[in-house]
Amino acid sequence: MLEKSFPERLRTERLILRRYRLEDSSGVLMLINQNREGLVREFAQMAALRTSEDVASFLSEKREQWNEGKTFCYGIWDDEQGSQVGQIQVKNIAWEIPAAELGYFIDEAWQRRGYAAEAIRAVLEFAFQELAFERIFVRILPSNSASLRLAQKLGFLPEGLHRRAYRCGFGELHDVQYLGIIRDDYRTFHP
Repeated sequence: MLEKSFPERLRTERLILRRYRLEDSSGVLMLINQNREGLVREFAQMAALRTSEDVASFLSEKREQWNEGKTFCYGIWDDEQGSQVGQIQVKNIAWEIPAAELGYFIDEAWQRRGYAAEAIRAVLEFAFQELAFERIFVRILPSNSASLRLAQKLGFLPEGLHRRAYRCGFGELHDVQYLGIIRDDYRTFHP
């Protein structure tokens, strides 16, 4: 077992971020089906999951990656209604720094309620305060202006545009904006 790990559950004022279980398969598939059109462009791996078997395989892979300390993938649930509202994951972890990438999406029906910000804050707090991370970065398509604004609002700073760095589920190549937050930035934006 790893010495350092994210907890299986994080709680915020309105949300529960919980490590996926295999029995979450049908709910995850429903979340994907409700958001497939938007996911194809920005989360091609998720959009490619079409059957219960696909999702079960995805969840098993995430479970294995969690156990190996490579990726910590959470479902995000609304605490009051118990509805799954999205997903957030800490991935591409470089424990020797430590640093990682953050990826997230919120169900279209639950957007613009502050859930993404709340979930991101919970993950950043644990990463920087409990695990002493030095850096977290996000990759966002320049066309996703809402996500870019959110990242900057939370203290992520632009680190550069990678031209034609991502092939979406439609097969198109897209530029990707990198934004990062380091421990010092975190202390400034989240005292």
